[in-house]
Amino acid sequence: MVLQQLFGALLFVYVVCSNNVNVVAQGTGCQQELTKYCPGWETNVTFCKSCIHSNFAKLEANCSTLSRALAKCGMSPSPTPSPPPSPPDPPAPPAPPVPPRPGAPRPHVLLWVVDDQGFANIGFHNPFNVITPHADSLVKEGLILDRHYTFRWCAPTRSSLMTGRLPIHVFQHTSHVYREFEMLPMKLKQVGYKTHQVGKWHLGFYYSWMTPVGRGYDTSLGYLGGGEDHYTQQSTEFGCDGVDLYQSVAPAYGLNGTYAAYTYNNEAVRIATQHNLSDPLFMYVALQCMHAPQEVPEKYSNMYNSNVYSDDYAIMNGMATIADEVLGNVTSVFKARGMWENTLLIYTSDNGGPAGELASGHSGNNFPLRGGKTNVFEGGIRVTAFLSGGLIPASVRGEIRTGYIHVSDWYPTVIGLAGGDPTNNAPGLPPVDGYDMWPYITGKNDTSPRVQFMISSEPNPYKKNYPIKEAGWNGALISGNYKLILGLQTYAFWQAPNYPNSSTNHKTEKMFDCGSKGCLFDIINDPSEYHDLADTMPDKLKEMQEIFARENATVFEAPKVPSNVSACEIYRANHKGFVGPYLDGSGSP
Repeated sequence: MVLQQLFGALLFVYVVCSNNVNVVAQGTGCQQELTKYCPGWETNVTFCKSCIHSNFAKLEANCSTLSRALAKCGMSPSPTPSPPPSPPDPPAPPAPPVPPRPGAPRPHVLLWVVDDQGFANIGFHNPFNVITPHADSLVKEGLILDRHYTFRWCAPTRSSLMTGRLPIHVFQHTSHVYREFEMLPMKLKQVGYKTHQVGKWHLGFYYSWMTPVGRGYDTSLGYLGGGEDHYTQQSTEFGCDGVDLYQSVAPAYGLNGTYAAYTYNNEAVRIATQHNLSDPLFMYVALQCMHAPQEVPEKYSNMYNSNVYSDDYAIMNGMATIADEVLGNVTSVFKARGMWENTLLIYTSDNGGPAGELASGHSGNNFPLRGGKTNVFEGGIRVTAFLSGGLIPASVRGEIRTGYIHVSDWYPTVIGLAGGDPTNNAPGLPPVDGYDMWPYITGKNDTSPRVQFMISSEPNPYKKNYPIKEAGWNGALISGNYKLILGLQTYAFWQAPNYPNSSTNHKTEKMFDCGSKGCLFDIINDPSEYHDLADTMPDKLKEMQEIFARENATVFEAPKVPSNVSACEIYRANHKGFVGPYLDGSGSP
């Protein structure tokens, strides 16, 4: 049963879907405050910086840090590129084309990820409180995936999505995928698909072979890191600050300086509009919304009545609304061109909403689940997800799938539909963990093939100064009805349908320690994790601990590539303020 509640004030708002999205000059959040306290900041860099320094006490609540506020001042690099200092490292050679399996449906696949979207940050899970008319309509034509699981933060989820492995078999700390893993687009290209990536990558940026095109996409437009300013595309993740916006094989000169959702809308619409209909299409759209910093054009935050909703609520859910508008624009093109009848739309968040202070943005909502992004309570890992498109059999449309599905399962499922082979047995690498979910999705099988999986297994990241025997492990295992949680969790509170609200006080939050023994929950009968069964079911607890220990012995992770500040600064200087794969030519790991 899908967890839905009818709460809150009725909002009668109609969101108009248009293929031509106009950029709004003034934003909500930091940019709105700048306009209030520093009028004219957009056109005078010297005045902008001086005003920010003078008024930062007033700006801090919305701009977060001084460097982020200053990054708003005139950061528009020249559209003329300089040559790179050294030739890029070539990508791994593509596998030779193979004929697709006879009889495979070979649909167009639209893989859609909304960053940090909480379980209750979508209309069909939180009616009348969140404005997402396009998703709400599409889900009626498809299937709700009620128990769809990810990692507790974004990059490991994306690595799982692209490789078909559980995050414990790709990475949980580093942000690049081992070179010998064949990613999903590479597998699809082998059987004749056209492959395109739009938006967030977060799976490697140091070398060109780590970028989307280096991993099998024909084209890409987006940012290589994990988060940045929505308007300026300024990033601090590379080892030096710079503009992170990359187009296929080079910085995307001239495309920065616009609210990112507009840029990605236009690119996804362009790809769908210009696609050769004789070829199957795989398009991976990974929007920056709803990730921090909390910024959205006022048009969208103003849809949320200020007499009912807090500013934080309006901004966060305004990002859900603009993301939904982009979804409506792109799917409209698929329908207009006759592609929708043979399309599979896979819609998911990459983790739970960031509800607590120890999660970037801390305005997400996972009601009625416990916790959120950065922890392994259900609110952090059980995410909003659904399927739609003409490929969904009419006989099952409108149904709910309550069996376990993990994000890694889309790798074998999509490759199977494309007529490819999901096997990827490179020497020394873990095999594919995912299951082909299509028989379960279509109703051919009554139950999900997935009954057990490790969510995560990490030396406790919140006790970094402790030896491992004292710090213990931080992780989670699901097996049957039960879930084991180990270690210290960032927060453990429950949210309400209208969250955050005027009573929200992040200063009262506390971390929650399940310790080395662990917490035990029956997540089928107690989905909100109210009742810890560790003391009352010692035999089940011991069984789960033993399974965790066995699976823990299989952990695999690519070695971390250290950042190089000097190399980053040289790349930035040679690329007009943009950052990118600055270790090309230095020898790949």
